[in-house]
Amino acid sequence: MKKPIILVIILWTTVVSSTYFWIQLEKKQERETLAHDTAHAFFQQLVHTRLWNANHGGVYVPVTDTLKPNPYLTDDPLRDLSTMQGLRLTKINPAYMTRLIAEIAAVSDGVKFHITSLNPIRPENRAMEWEAEWLRSFEDGKLEQGAFFNTEKGHEFRYMAPLFVKDACMKCHAKQGYKSGDVRGGISVTLPYIAPSGLANLSASYSIVLLSGILLIGLGGGIIDKKHTRLIQTNKKLNYEIEERKKVEAEKSLIIEDLTLAVEKIKALSGIVPICMYCKQIRDDKGYWNQLEAFISEHSKAEFSHSICPSCMEIHYPDIAGEAQEKD
Repeated sequence: MKKPIILVIILWTTVVSSTYFWIQLEKKQERETLAHDTAHAFFQQLVHTRLWNANHGGVYVPVTDTLKPNPYLTDDPLRDLSTMQGLRLTKINPAYMTRLIAEIAAVSDGVKFHITSLNPIRPENRAMEWEAEWLRSFEDGKLEQGAFFNTEKGHEFRYMAPLFVKDACMKCHAKQGYKSGDVRGGISVTLPYIAPSGLANLSASYSIVLLSGILLIGLGGGIIDKKHTRLIQTNKKLNYEIEERKKVEAEKSLIIEDLTLAVEKIKALSGIVPICMYCKQIRDDKGYWNQLEAFISEHSKAEFSHSICPSCMEIHYPDIAGEAQEKD
């Protein structure tokens, strides 16, 4: 009985484990999809903002102590302007605008951006190792990349998609040999400190379910095993009693058979028995004549031993009979 219980426990463990890993996989996929869609939305927002800037040839903002003119636009005669009131303005092109937004994001704990390229104009925009690997995949036809990374600060999701050269970009990047449609670089988006998707709680819950099921199966199996053992013992006892009754019945049948034969023999001796008046032979039911002792032995349990009575001794052995009388 223990073997079926073990098989049920194995089956239960397989079902619970399979369900757990299936749900774990689904949760992981949901988590990756959510992180990917969020990062992609941030990326698209940056692309649209950059496109608006490029379509207007850049935007002008006042020069301040924290916002200096772009040193990589020195060949643009319209980089710096002054208003009639004497306010100094400087042009912010799409790349400079993206970097300024990224610097603002860098001082917070939120989403981080990084504009990069394998051939950057600004050295600080050079790609990190993982960015460079993804940039090369974009040149091979990949349209986006995304993955979770474990860092010293925690678990984060990194996303990156390529920036393609558009006509509005040629003014600054034609000198680098790009043409419209080329992969000029990319923008990476980092979603920091992505919380685990409740896998610890899920594992604990399924562990409780698994152990509870095994406990119930063990207890239920133990109860069933005891009842099964009692049933086997009861069946053995019943089979023993049946065999004993069969033996008693067999003995009774033998006794009845013996009694029946005895009654028949008694009946045979109780009727009128034809006997010869001279030789004393008896005629049986089949018409044969038998010696008296043979007939009685056949029809009863009596046994005979042969001897000679005194009268027959005088008749058949007178000499021996006379000697016997003289001695007396």
